[in-house]
Amino acid sequence: MKLFTKKSRDLLNEYEREEILERISYLTERLDDVRVTFDLVTDERTIDALIYEENALLCRIEALHREARERGISVQPYER
Repeated sequence: MKLFTKKSRDLLNEYEREEILERISYLTERLDDVRVTFDLVTDERTIDALIYEENALLCRIEALHREARERGISVQPYER
């Protein structure tokens, strides 16, 4: 018994691809914002918080890239 047709699987794969790409795009925009903010602050606690946030965003981006590779989805690599 077939649950999905080829067309419905292709649509599902395209939906997953778009979702992953949107999430990566959002996270890279947030990363850019953190880096711009980092250049503007002088308070040590704020700088520490921004460093932690930057590292968390990089980990999330890398996890999404790994998920994309596992699903056979082609994405542009993020360069630090």
